[in-house]
Amino acid sequence: MSHALHQVKTRAAENLSARVYNQIKNLILCNEVMPGQKLHHQQLSERLGVSRTPVREALTRLVQEGYVSFLPNRGFTCKEIRMQEAEELYDLREAMEAFAVEKATANLTDAALEELRHKMDRYGEDVHKRFSRERLVYDQDVHLEIAQLAGNATLKNSLIHVFERIVLKRRTDGLYDPARGVAAHQEHLKLLEAMERRDIEEAVRVIRAHIQEGKSNTLSDLRQRQAIRELRVAETID
Repeated sequence: MSHALHQVKTRAAENLSARVYNQIKNLILCNEVMPGQKLHHQQLSERLGVSRTPVREALTRLVQEGYVSFLPNRGFTCKEIRMQEAEELYDLREAMEAFAVEKATANLTDAALEELRHKMDRYGEDVHKRFSRERLVYDQDVHLEIAQLAGNATLKNSLIHVFERIVLKRRTDGLYDPARGVAAHQEHLKLLEAMERRDIEEAVRVIRAHIQEGKSNTLSDLRQRQAIRELRVAETID
């Protein structure tokens, strides 16, 4: 095989592996695969119309990135966010977003303000529906828009990574407090008002409180899930 042909085949295999990786990640994002659910090679191969090799490569990459776990004899499982990771991610968000809000408020134009308002309205329209990944994504869009306005691409990319870990590993089935969505929307609007007044100090205070409330709510949700798991284990032992 010529060197050029080998390079073409290698690139094609890499592109296929990357496409399958993105497709599996998207299945998690769209609730097609839930945190805690097993990921079967054969089912994924058939669903995506590819051989098992790119599926295995994609799953291995997702294990390395912390979205999927692998246990011998049990296979691959979609990971659920754990208490410590959730705490750390929300603390990191608070630090980064306080900085982002400060910079964004200083840079704010009327056009940027309208775009931010539009993204907040999309979140507000969703809060009366059942809690879903879609709402987490709408919330993410609000916060990433602020990072965009801060004018720091590295900050925005870091925040994307943090949100991805929260959104892809967060369960949205049942236990979520429905009042939180309404309260979060009010907090978004308070933030918008402070930014519109160019009141940097108040805007930073609001974003910190907002993220702390989100953290508290997420940890409460995870504690309830942990208690349910422990109860089921105890019932099995009994």
